Amino acid sequence: MRTLLVGLLLLTAACRRPSTQFSAMLTPVNQPDDYTRYLKAGDELVAVGSDPAWSLTVNPSKGVLLFKPQHSDSSIVSLSDNQISRTADSANGAFGYQSRDGRIKVSFRPDSCTDKLSGQRYDYRVDVVSEGQNVVGCGVSLRQLALLQDNWVLTSMQGDSIATNGPAKTIPRLEISLTQGRVTGTTGCNQLNGPVMADTHQILFGPLVTTKMACMGPNGAAEPTFLRLLSQPMPYRIDSGKLTLYQQGKPVLTFRKAD
Repeated sequence: MRTLLVGLLLLTAACRRPSTQFSAMLTPVNQPDDYTRYLKAGDELVAVGSDPAWSLTVNPSKGVLLFKPQHSDSSIVSLSDNQISRTADSANGAFGYQSRDGRIKVSFRPDSCTDKLSGQRYDYRVDVVSEGQNVVGCGVSLRQLALLQDNWVLTSMQGDSIATNGPAKTIPRLEISLTQGRVTGTTGCNQLNGPVMADTHQILFGPLVTTKMACMGPNGAAEPTFLRLLSQPMPYRIDSGKLTLYQQGKPVLTFRKAD
């Protein structure tokens, strides 16, 4: 009887939900937020709110601002100058849009903001006034992400310069396509490819697959470090055609836009 009781207790424990610690092990850490569908659509600005639910996108390629509240009709406003005016405050980085017929006014103010419903973090607090109703939420600019989608040639790694005047196949480079969620390129020795994700703060490559050619000299020696650095999420910055990836606040990989 005692043996049966112990067995039942063990079975009950096994059927319980995983512990918090074990659940945390199963949860991805530092995973970039996914803006792929917005990039595919050509959206440049995105905003959302949860109380009440609403969304807003600004799409220059289609020339429209789209505001979709949960319980009323969507508002579509042309971005042409005769339909909407743009505002900007260079002192604090705030900007916005206001339709000339007064139907909608949108303000983006730089500030850390977390959506209550999804827990996703954003870079702006957003205020929308539409048809006399006011809603607030969070927003993000995808301009930085759009610039990230390009061909990049490595120019320095952990402070050491990389020669870029040799044959193209011997120069480490990355071709980043966030709309496809793929990165291809070369380590300077082997070809590489794999998935890639990025948000406005960090980028995550991999797991990456490479060819298995053995290389001598500096390229072969530098390849393990290059791949190791690419194997973890890294903050990034793009400025004047230069892409810099950071670890612990220090630049570890610097690329220039390919010619």
